Amino acid sequence: MKNNFLLGLILGAISPAIAYYLTEFTELHLQLFPTKPAGFYVLAATVNLVAAWISHKKGFDKIATGLILATFLGMMWLIFTKNISI
Repeated sequence: MKNNFLLGLILGAISPAIAYYLTEFTELHLQLFPTKPAGFYVLAATVNLVAAWISHKKGFDKIATGLILATFLGMMWLIFTKNISI
């Protein structure tokens, strides 16, 4: 596996995309997180941050940086589109 920033961004976009699909097109979020509309997005961020930590420990610093940037951008998108106050 190459140590590539763009690869980290692409890998980091996978879990938020799955979270978006599960939230918008299924009823699963209503069953698992009835009072937390951003539950799947928080899980996606957790998956990305754990993957970034593992990548960093294995020496793939550029991939870890891409994963962290994808997580940050995903959370900013969530805050602005879901009107979540911080």
